[in-house]
Amino acid sequence: MEGLDACADTAGERSAPAPACAGAPGGRAIVAAVPRPVTTIALALLAALTLAAPAVAQDRSVVRFAFPSDDGSLTPYTFTNGYALMTLVYDTLSWRDARGVPQPWLARSIRRTGPRQVEVTLRRGARWHDGRPLTADDVVFTFDYFREHEHSRFTPQLRHVADVSARDPLTVVFSLRDRAAGFEDQPLADVPILPRHLWQGLSSHRLAPAGLPVGSGPYRLVSYRAGQGYRFEANRGYFRGRPTVDRIEVPIIGDRDEIATRLARRRLDAAPVVGPAGTPLERSSTVRLGEADIYTGTVLELNLTRAPFDDPQARRAVALALDLRRFSSAGRGPASRVRADRGVIHPRSPWAGDAVLHRFDAAAARIAFSEQGVGAFEVAASRSDPVRIEAARRVVRALQEAGAQVRLREMSPDELNRAIGAEGGRPTVDAAVVAFPALASYDPSFLHAVFGSSNAPLNDRGYRSARFERLAERVDAASTTSARRRAVEAQLRLLADDLPVVPLFFGGSTFAYRPAAYDRWVDVRGSGILDKRSFVDRAAAAEPAEEIGDPTDPASDDGISLLPLIVVLAVVLVAALAWGMRRSRSA
Repeated sequence: MEGLDACADTAGERSAPAPACAGAPGGRAIVAAVPRPVTTIALALLAALTLAAPAVAQDRSVVRFAFPSDDGSLTPYTFTNGYALMTLVYDTLSWRDARGVPQPWLARSIRRTGPRQVEVTLRRGARWHDGRPLTADDVVFTFDYFREHEHSRFTPQLRHVADVSARDPLTVVFSLRDRAAGFEDQPLADVPILPRHLWQGLSSHRLAPAGLPVGSGPYRLVSYRAGQGYRFEANRGYFRGRPTVDRIEVPIIGDRDEIATRLARRRLDAAPVVGPAGTPLERSSTVRLGEADIYTGTVLELNLTRAPFDDPQARRAVALALDLRRFSSAGRGPASRVRADRGVIHPRSPWAGDAVLHRFDAAAARIAFSEQGVGAFEVAASRSDPVRIEAARRVVRALQEAGAQVRLREMSPDELNRAIGAEGGRPTVDAAVVAFPALASYDPSFLHAVFGSSNAPLNDRGYRSARFERLAERVDAASTTSARRRAVEAQLRLLADDLPVVPLFFGGSTFAYRPAAYDRWVDVRGSGILDKRSFVDRAAAAEPAEEIGDPTDPASDDGISLLPLIVVLAVVLVAALAWGMRRSRSA
């Protein structure tokens, strides 16, 4: 205690010999040679310098998330199923919160300035990954580009846009053809904004600019190995703050047994639970299972362009034969499935109807198949999709039990797309078990893209209904939520009668993760945890006020540069220490 007290007592003396203190070479305390005012100033400056200096780049954390299939280079025109991965790279004007409700994202504000006009004010500080600023001109270019270059997901959402223009570098004005009640959800929360300087002038045969994608999102795609996986690195200058994870690795794994093994061996941190499987995936001391409401559905799509399903009675016979309990499960868990007996909108969506629309009657189905004389037909499914190939097997068994002459046809994903007419041709297969887009459950305007008669590129099954078109107009023009809901319920009843598809189930809602590796997952209703909100600071993501980009980013000129301040502080600190040492020697 004596030595400790002596070190403390001599700190303000200029000439008294200091006792031997820890860290003082030659038995002298360094701090004793500097007057107290100088020491205080120097320490304060040192602290300021430490806070002001940019952090040395280091790998803060890595998260490994399994994805079931390869999805190309993840640009808006090359992805198929990897929308969630693509939106780590690209941003949208708004983005859905944990409840699935759109909130401003690239936009600082979105407001209706008239029944048919929407004004969007962009946030300051948003930049492309190559350092160039994101402006209203990029937004205008994006919406014009998707209108001029057909995209099955994004182009249908723009049918309400009459004109889009830039009022100034941060303000975009959309002029609409009609009220477009769902416009704030689709397209504003779904269409990725493109960098004009890279996409303009592309030749007609190019789907996207060469190389890996350049976006404005929280992550850069820095590596893609076909069939093996992706690697993303954090955009440290992201306008909503530095992402919480430095690197995301996405191995391509479609086998549930391999996922379970890698999680157990700590070679994987999170994954969707796919099935069926032999190895059980259960909660343990290191692995937890979470539940999410996934809006993506599974349907039996019928080809209405030829026999037998150009006849509505044949379609009804198929529907009567299917007991949806075969495709769902009680409660929730790794194999959870929610039966789609209320139509193609997820029952937990705010737009779901209350009426049960599907009727199972095995006896009536057998009579119908016999009386209608339905000939032999095929049900196709992708052999690369374990969930839907198993569903197709159950569909075929149920139809065979009802007396139908039906067989399963397994195809590659590309073969299936061609067979159902997804690439622009006429469908060539009688029926197929396929995914149904989640967008319809977020906002029902997307139903028109799937079942509409005009400007509906996803309607490749031959369904045409003037009544459906009139209902779609009511959905878009409704001035109140209740009026819109009534129109949607009428659409669902009509689809249940006409049966262009037989909805089977919604599911795949379980994910496994290791909380010791990462536990900041955000479950976004309808899409799950593989979402940019899982990697962006929640306080920043929820902040509606205008934000400034990272001032330490050398590409940013919207904030105050700290480099001159750091240099000044360093010079002052050195001068203060030198002056103190000269005073000490002269004393």
